[in-house]
Amino acid sequence: MYRLIYQDGDTPQAYTFTEGEVLIGRSPDCQIVLKDFGISRTHAKLTVDEEGGVTIADLKSKNGTQVNGVPVMEAPLKDGDRILLGKFQLTFSKTLEGKVVLDEAKPLSEEAGTIIRSVGELSKLLSDTGQAAALAEKKAAPDVHVQDVEKANRILKVLTKVAETLIAVRPVEEVLQQVMDIVFDHVPADRGFLMLSEDGSDKLIPMVVKHRTSSSPTEGKITISKTIADRVIKDRVSILTSDALVDPRFGAGDSIRFHGIRSAMCAPLWNKEQVIGIIHVDSPMLTNCFTLNDLDLLTALANYAAVAVERARLNQKIIAEEKKRERLGRFLSPQVTARILATSESQGVALGVPEAKEVSVLFADIVGFTTMSEKMSPAAVSLLLNDYFSRMTDIIFKYEGTLDKYIGDAIMAVWGAPLDMADHAVRSIKAAVEMLERLEEFNADRKEGPTVRIRIGINSGKAVAGELGGINKKEYTVLGDTVNTASRLESSVAKPMTVVIGENTYHAVKEQFQCRSLGPATLKGKERTVEVYEVLGPVAHLSSSDETPVTPPPSAATRQA
Repeated sequence: MYRLIYQDGDTPQAYTFTEGEVLIGRSPDCQIVLKDFGISRTHAKLTVDEEGGVTIADLKSKNGTQVNGVPVMEAPLKDGDRILLGKFQLTFSKTLEGKVVLDEAKPLSEEAGTIIRSVGELSKLLSDTGQAAALAEKKAAPDVHVQDVEKANRILKVLTKVAETLIAVRPVEEVLQQVMDIVFDHVPADRGFLMLSEDGSDKLIPMVVKHRTSSSPTEGKITISKTIADRVIKDRVSILTSDALVDPRFGAGDSIRFHGIRSAMCAPLWNKEQVIGIIHVDSPMLTNCFTLNDLDLLTALANYAAVAVERARLNQKIIAEEKKRERLGRFLSPQVTARILATSESQGVALGVPEAKEVSVLFADIVGFTTMSEKMSPAAVSLLLNDYFSRMTDIIFKYEGTLDKYIGDAIMAVWGAPLDMADHAVRSIKAAVEMLERLEEFNADRKEGPTVRIRIGINSGKAVAGELGGINKKEYTVLGDTVNTASRLESSVAKPMTVVIGENTYHAVKEQFQCRSLGPATLKGKERTVEVYEVLGPVAHLSSSDETPVTPPPSAATRQA
């Protein structure tokens, strides 16, 4: 069985296959669909041959296929190989599911030589003996057997060393391998495996399979009863059998007799009330190989293992969230970033997939910046732009807009993407009006230098929003006629220190903002004229002399822009 693991946006994905061919590409007909313009419709193909080998072939894709950083047209794959298709990195692995078999077993029954131990019993033992040891110095110890105290002390000494080993932050895969190494250091097992529950299901996935020696005659497969595994998880118990050949819970019919398991133990990976998997160890050759002490130690180790795994998972989640937060913070306010993270957690929001959105797009440009900058030193230009961009961006973020990009001295911002906003047009106008007001403060704060004035154009409508770009660089942006029109309104219609909007924006904000019609305008690249309006200010703040109906100018002639 084989698996490809990759990230789709911020969501981890895994595709498992056993035979035949697997097509990868942008087309919905592919088994693995990667939605990105850097991916060809049918980009690459994986083929499993008769001997179980897997080969990847590039299907004359536009951007090629790489394996471990090397461009290939066709190449065999081995466990752990990294495949790069466009911006997507896929990791190829041979899964361990064929190495572990959970056979259906006979109904559970009590047999001689079998011990079933609740994890609660072990917790109580460790707690009681710990209290007894503390009270012993005061000569007030409760009635606890000396053997129990000694057993608990041995377990605690081992766990102390285990805790020191597992405390370091490592990837989950390394933690799991280390857990099995520790188990084999302290338990006389010949074979063993560790399985984790698949998220959102009861399915157990083998993560680590370990043999004490490579010459084991049964190294290829370990078989136990599925009923045992289910009971270990459901009832939170550990089970030891001294002779699995006569224990129906481990028997699983002829399969166990074939594999020759004599002694075996199975313990839940438990932390408080949660069970995330199991650890199984056995000895194919010896009866009475394990003792109750071994079972208690394995159970305690399983507890520490579960804590370490959960800690590693949490750390991976934190790292992934921080990376996403950092990326989003480049163009979104902290408040919107937090909402995106919360929404994507519950609803699977993927920013990387381009989609149609209803948006309002704002362009703001400094008037005469080229001439202005010619008279200033590069350092002075840099200081001016940094201060200007900082103040304007704060306003965009205040109204929960998305900073699309800086284009020279121009700013492009969007409302309505990536999060939907019913009032995106109103927010964009509020931001534009405040930008003009803040610019007055900006000029007043500057002791010397030319006065900075800006033009602003806004348009509302549908646009394609998502992460777009080449293989090595992508950015979140919006594209389409709505965007182009907003840019033309700013560059061709708006006068210095004015806000000009399109017809869709006007109809969305006319109840809250007083506007003056500028009549129809012909914009470059558009066949039809566009009705344009100048924003005068919020309705409630206008004087009576300004509150005039919106009417076209006296001349019906079309404005050329």
